[in-house]
Amino acid sequence: MKTSRIHLNHYRTNLLLLGLNLQLPISNKPTQKSKKKDQSILGEIVLSGKETKNLGTTLKVGNLAIGRSNRKVKGKTIILTDRHTKINENGPIPNDRPNNFIIIGLDIEASKICNASRSLSMNITVDGMEYKHSRTPANYKAYTNCSSDFKIDFTNKKITFIETKITNTKTDAVLTINGTITWK
Repeated sequence: MKTSRIHLNHYRTNLLLLGLNLQLPISNKPTQKSKKKDQSILGEIVLSGKETKNLGTTLKVGNLAIGRSNRKVKGKTIILTDRHTKINENGPIPNDRPNNFIIIGLDIEASKICNASRSLSMNITVDGMEYKHSRTPANYKAYTNCSSDFKIDFTNKKITFIETKITNTKTDAVLTINGTITWK
Protein backbone atom coordinates (compact mmCIF):
# COMPACT_ATOMS: atom_id res chain seq x y z
CA MET A 1 0.00 0.00 0.00
CA LYS A 2 1.34 3.42 -0.96
CA THR A 3 1.72 5.85 1.98
CA SER A 4 1.09 9.42 0.95
CA ARG A 5 2.74 12.49 2.44
CA ILE A 6 -0.62 13.81 3.64
CA HIS A 7 -1.25 10.50 5.46
CA LEU A 8 2.05 10.80 7.34
CA ASN A 9 1.41 14.46 8.18
CA HIS A 10 -1.99 13.52 9.65
CA TYR A 11 -0.26 11.24 12.12
CA ARG A 12 2.56 13.72 12.82
CA THR A 13 -0.06 16.28 13.78
CA ASN A 14 -1.77 13.81 16.08
CA LEU A 15 1.56 12.86 17.69
CA LEU A 16 2.30 16.54 18.35
CA LEU A 17 -1.04 16.84 20.07
CA LEU A 18 -0.38 14.04 22.54
CA GLY A 19 1.78 16.37 24.64
CA LEU A 20 -0.75 19.14 25.10
CA ASN A 21 -2.15 20.48 28.33
CA LEU A 22 -5.86 21.04 27.77
CA GLN A 23 -7.80 23.83 29.43
CA LEU A 24 -11.30 23.12 30.66
CA PRO A 25 -13.54 22.31 27.72
CA ILE A 26 -16.37 24.59 26.68
CA SER A 27 -19.70 22.87 26.06
CA ASN A 28 -23.17 23.68 24.76
CA LYS A 29 -24.62 21.41 27.43
CA PRO A 30 -26.67 23.36 30.02
CA THR A 31 -25.52 23.30 33.63
CA GLN A 32 -27.75 21.65 36.25
CA LYS A 33 -28.51 25.05 37.84
CA SER A 34 -29.82 26.52 34.59
CA LYS A 35 -32.47 25.03 32.32
CA LYS A 36 -31.60 27.59 29.59
CA LYS A 37 -29.45 26.44 26.69
CA ASP A 38 -25.88 27.72 27.06
CA GLN A 39 -24.79 29.55 23.89
CA SER A 40 -21.05 29.45 24.61
CA ILE A 41 -20.27 27.87 21.19
CA LEU A 42 -21.91 29.37 18.12
CA GLY A 43 -21.73 28.52 14.43
CA GLU A 44 -21.52 25.43 12.29
CA ILE A 45 -19.17 23.96 9.73
CA VAL A 46 -20.44 23.48 6.17
CA LEU A 47 -18.92 20.67 4.10
CA SER A 48 -18.84 20.33 0.32
CA GLY A 49 -17.26 17.76 -1.99
CA LYS A 50 -17.83 14.19 -3.18
CA GLU A 51 -17.76 12.71 0.32
CA THR A 52 -20.77 14.72 1.53
CA LYS A 53 -23.04 11.95 0.24
CA ASN A 54 -21.57 9.84 3.08
CA LEU A 55 -20.75 12.57 5.62
CA GLY A 56 -23.59 15.07 5.25
CA THR A 57 -23.15 18.78 4.63
CA THR A 58 -22.94 20.29 8.16
CA LEU A 59 -21.15 19.67 11.43
CA LYS A 60 -22.62 21.24 14.60
CA VAL A 61 -19.87 21.82 17.17
CA GLY A 62 -20.93 20.84 20.69
CA ASN A 63 -17.65 20.87 22.61
CA LEU A 64 -14.41 22.78 22.33
CA ALA A 65 -11.10 22.78 24.21
CA ILE A 66 -7.90 24.76 23.88
CA GLY A 67 -4.48 23.36 24.71
CA ARG A 68 -0.83 24.39 24.73
CA SER A 69 1.71 22.34 22.87
CA ASN A 70 5.01 21.28 24.38
CA ARG A 71 7.96 23.63 25.06
CA LYS A 72 9.83 22.78 21.86
CA VAL A 73 6.92 23.76 19.60
CA LYS A 74 5.33 26.94 20.92
CA GLY A 75 1.75 27.02 19.81
CA LYS A 76 -1.84 26.31 20.71
CA THR A 77 -4.27 23.63 19.72
CA ILE A 78 -8.02 23.76 19.41
CA ILE A 79 -10.23 20.67 19.52
CA LEU A 80 -13.78 20.79 18.15
CA THR A 81 -16.18 17.87 18.63
CA ASP A 82 -19.86 17.00 18.29
CA ARG A 83 -22.10 17.37 21.34
CA HIS A 84 -21.77 13.67 22.27
CA THR A 85 -17.96 13.70 22.28
CA LYS A 86 -16.78 15.14 25.57
CA ILE A 87 -13.25 16.46 26.06
CA ASN A 88 -11.29 15.98 29.26
CA GLU A 89 -7.62 16.44 30.19
CA ASN A 90 -6.76 13.28 28.19
CA GLY A 91 -8.49 14.50 25.02
CA PRO A 92 -11.78 13.73 23.24
CA ILE A 93 -13.92 10.78 24.34
CA PRO A 94 -16.72 9.87 21.89
CA ASN A 95 -19.93 8.75 23.62
CA ASP A 96 -21.50 7.74 20.28
CA ARG A 97 -18.62 5.77 18.74
CA PRO A 98 -20.38 4.91 15.45
CA ASN A 99 -21.28 8.60 14.78
CA ASN A 100 -19.00 11.44 15.84
CA PHE A 101 -16.45 13.97 14.68
CA ILE A 102 -13.21 15.38 16.06
CA ILE A 103 -11.38 18.30 14.48
CA ILE A 104 -7.95 19.33 15.76
CA GLY A 105 -6.30 22.57 14.66
CA LEU A 106 -2.69 23.39 15.52
CA ASP A 107 -1.41 26.98 15.34
CA ILE A 108 2.36 27.22 15.81
CA GLU A 109 3.36 30.68 16.95
CA ALA A 110 5.82 32.76 14.96
CA SER A 111 9.28 33.04 16.47
CA LYS A 112 12.75 34.19 15.45
CA ILE A 113 13.43 30.82 13.84
CA CYS A 114 10.17 30.12 12.02
CA ASN A 115 7.05 31.70 10.55
CA ALA A 116 3.64 30.98 11.99
CA SER A 117 2.14 27.77 10.69
CA ARG A 118 -1.15 25.90 11.02
CA SER A 119 -2.21 22.29 10.63
CA LEU A 120 -5.64 20.70 10.62
CA SER A 121 -6.71 17.11 11.28
CA MET A 122 -10.28 15.81 11.14
CA ASN A 123 -11.91 12.46 11.84
CA ILE A 124 -15.60 11.97 11.03
CA THR A 125 -17.19 8.62 11.87
CA VAL A 126 -20.54 7.80 10.24
CA ASP A 127 -22.27 4.49 10.93
CA GLY A 128 -18.98 3.09 12.24
CA MET A 129 -16.96 4.06 9.15
CA GLU A 130 -14.06 6.47 9.76
CA TYR A 131 -13.20 9.25 7.33
CA LYS A 132 -9.82 10.73 8.27
CA HIS A 133 -8.71 14.02 6.73
CA SER A 134 -5.61 16.15 7.05
CA ARG A 135 -4.28 19.53 5.97
CA THR A 136 -0.73 20.60 6.72
CA PRO A 137 1.66 23.14 5.25
CA ALA A 138 3.49 22.01 2.12
CA ASN A 139 6.84 22.12 3.90
CA TYR A 140 5.90 20.96 7.40
CA LYS A 141 9.47 20.64 8.73
CA ALA A 142 10.30 24.23 7.79
CA TYR A 143 7.00 25.51 9.25
CA THR A 144 6.15 27.32 6.04
CA ASN A 145 3.28 29.76 6.51
CA CYS A 146 -0.11 28.44 5.35
CA SER A 147 -2.48 30.43 3.20
CA SER A 148 -5.27 32.32 4.90
CA ASP A 149 -7.99 29.73 4.25
CA PHE A 150 -8.36 28.90 7.93
CA LYS A 151 -7.53 31.06 10.92
CA ILE A 152 -7.58 30.41 14.63
CA ASP A 153 -7.97 33.67 16.57
CA PHE A 154 -7.45 32.72 20.22
CA THR A 155 -7.67 36.35 21.39
CA ASN A 156 -11.11 36.97 19.87
CA LYS A 157 -12.18 33.33 20.43
CA LYS A 158 -12.98 32.52 16.82
CA ILE A 159 -11.97 29.95 14.20
CA THR A 160 -12.80 30.66 10.57
CA PHE A 161 -12.74 28.25 7.64
CA ILE A 162 -12.81 29.91 4.19
CA GLU A 163 -12.87 27.34 1.38
CA THR A 164 -10.44 25.22 3.43
CA LYS A 165 -9.37 22.15 1.47
CA ILE A 166 -8.77 19.03 3.52
CA THR A 167 -7.77 15.66 2.04
CA ASN A 168 -8.96 12.17 2.93
CA THR A 169 -5.86 10.28 4.07
CA LYS A 170 -6.90 7.02 2.34
CA THR A 171 -8.65 8.09 -0.85
CA ASP A 172 -7.14 11.56 -1.47
CA ALA A 173 -10.72 12.88 -1.94
CA VAL A 174 -10.83 16.61 -1.21
CA LEU A 175 -13.43 18.05 1.15
CA THR A 176 -14.03 21.81 1.41
CA ILE A 177 -14.86 23.38 4.77
CA ASN A 178 -16.55 26.75 5.36
CA GLY A 179 -17.88 28.37 8.50
CA THR A 180 -17.08 30.35 11.61
CA ILE A 181 -17.13 29.00 15.16
CA THR A 182 -17.01 31.39 18.13
CA TRP A 183 -16.81 30.61 21.82
CA LYS A 184 -16.95 32.44 25.16
